[in-house]
Amino acid sequence: MPTNPVLTTDLPFTLPDFAAAAPGDYRAAIEAGMAEQVAGLARLRDDDSPATVAGVLGAWEDAEATLRRALNAFFSVHASDGSPELDAIDEEMSPRLAGHEDAILLDRALFQRLLDLRDRIDAGETEADEQDRYALDELIRSFRRAGVELDDASKDRLRELNRRLAELSTRFEQLNRDARNAGGFDVTEAELAGLTDQERASLAVEGGHRIDLVNTTQQPLAAKLADAGVRRRLFEASTTRALGGPHDTRPVVVETARLRAERAVLLGYENHAALVADAGCAKTTDAILEMLVPLAQAALAKAREEAAELRARYADLEPGAEFTAADWSYVEAIVRKERFDFDEAELGDYLQVDKVLDAVYAAAGELYGITFTAVDGVTGHAPDTQAYEVRDADGTVLGLFVMDFWARPTKQGGAWMNNIVDQSLHDGALPVVTNNCNYTRSTTTISWDGVLTMFHEFGHALHGLLAHSRYASMSGTNTPRDFVEFPSQVNEHWAWTPGRVLPAEWIERLKAANRFGQGYATAETELASLLDLAWHTTPLDELPSSADEVEDFERAALERWGLVDELVPPRYRSQYFAHIWGGGYAASYYGYAWAKVMDADAVAWFGEQTGTLREAGDHFRRTLLAPGGSVDPMETYRRFRGRDPRLEPLLERLGLTLES
Repeated sequence: MPTNPVLTTDLPFTLPDFAAAAPGDYRAAIEAGMAEQVAGLARLRDDDSPATVAGVLGAWEDAEATLRRALNAFFSVHASDGSPELDAIDEEMSPRLAGHEDAILLDRALFQRLLDLRDRIDAGETEADEQDRYALDELIRSFRRAGVELDDASKDRLRELNRRLAELSTRFEQLNRDARNAGGFDVTEAELAGLTDQERASLAVEGGHRIDLVNTTQQPLAAKLADAGVRRRLFEASTTRALGGPHDTRPVVVETARLRAERAVLLGYENHAALVADAGCAKTTDAILEMLVPLAQAALAKAREEAAELRARYADLEPGAEFTAADWSYVEAIVRKERFDFDEAELGDYLQVDKVLDAVYAAAGELYGITFTAVDGVTGHAPDTQAYEVRDADGTVLGLFVMDFWARPTKQGGAWMNNIVDQSLHDGALPVVTNNCNYTRSTTTISWDGVLTMFHEFGHALHGLLAHSRYASMSGTNTPRDFVEFPSQVNEHWAWTPGRVLPAEWIERLKAANRFGQGYATAETELASLLDLAWHTTPLDELPSSADEVEDFERAALERWGLVDELVPPRYRSQYFAHIWGGGYAASYYGYAWAKVMDADAVAWFGEQTGTLREAGDHFRRTLLAPGGSVDPMETYRRFRGRDPRLEPLLERLGLTLES
């Protein structure tokens, strides 16, 4: 029987044979992976020999290997080059995978096998190192959080909830994508005043021009569109998408929130956010709110100061016209240029895509001694990807990096990183990681935000490529949600090195200009974080029960903390908040802020070092990047920094002051 091209390991770096894989091959690979995991774990469960690390944890990894490979390949392709066939597989497999996970995590006998191993380790009857102990403890906690100790009736209800929630997540992703695509609108050439020729060309469609939406509330083009009417149309299209019609996501949002609340109580937690926090670094929702609410309030207070200045400037630009949220980024860009003699358009020669990429790779070389060499004849997960072999300073091959630059209608929005192959010392697998962007073919230069995004996503890639963990399930970016963004945010710092991307004089001007507007930038993000927490800390009987209540709930939730301002909407409104309804960030979008605290503190550490950059980079790599999620992430931070993270460096960076 021929090998499934998704599961073949004959290609370089054990890449799946993406070129030969048809949609049905992904379904078959996932089904084969589930069957292998069930069979492998059954053998582990029924083994009556004394529990050992190799016999339990090693066997666990082996049982999961095929499914992990199949899912990595499928999700990589589906996100970058989806199709109706792949959508159908996603919709079909999501509830099946939820049921599959339930069958494992609700198996008391399998759970007992893990407890037996822990007892033998504690008694000194079998050896286990730090990674073994942490992997075992995390598995045990996963079983408990999943409800293994519930009675049979409660388990049946839990299975129903998990199946339905998996269906809803897939449904939200599809509706949200369709709503974003449908929200675009046609414009005339005259309405594009303020855009460069390149930007106009990127909007060209047959018969004219079209502006498409991106994921966030504020749309990047609004900073340049001189026509106030077009800016308002764009803002309206962005904030009202998915509120009605065939792509209305609100029924999915309401049902998802209610089912998550019910499930949390069933599992013995006060709410879904408490369940999630228990699995992260924060541990409690109180710890999250104690950090997040003051930060959001300080940021909004700063944003309101900024608003007064922008409103006054807009009155000069458009006498008698009302300053609205749709005008914020446009006026901010004007004031930034006037105040700092800064116009990002002047940076075009420096912000060419190829030059920025070279700077990204060069920074990694200076920090960690690694090199990237283009590899021909390697087919990635999507059309026209670029593959690079990654080597360490001594020439050792570390893994493969695959870059997918190009926007396509079949691709999800934004930029992201994912694994195709997870690093593992257990089975000798080298990592294969991707970065995915959404540049048009006509793009030659990018914005400074685009530069930071490129460094950010490459930080995730480095976390995967420099992984050095025993178990694939714990390597690289396989960390808690409130930790995973931290290393990638640190990598953004290297874009600011004078001479890296921009000359020193531009860096200083850009830093000053970038600090301007941080009130708004921080506030919109943390408002979204608190909106996420509001949905996931509200008791079931207080949650909306119909789509019509969603907008009122959102407003009331933010009013609770004094955080409603018509000029500063959340970065994501509830109905298009893909991170929490379709992605894996439910009740953990706060993780970006949590990670920023560690990021700013870590960057401060780099500034304190008196040795070479390479020495500092090697310490960061060894203590923090290499372990990934294989040990307690906060312990890895302490080994890197020598203490717990502190908030002060972040406040200083943002120019914010907490209310006394």
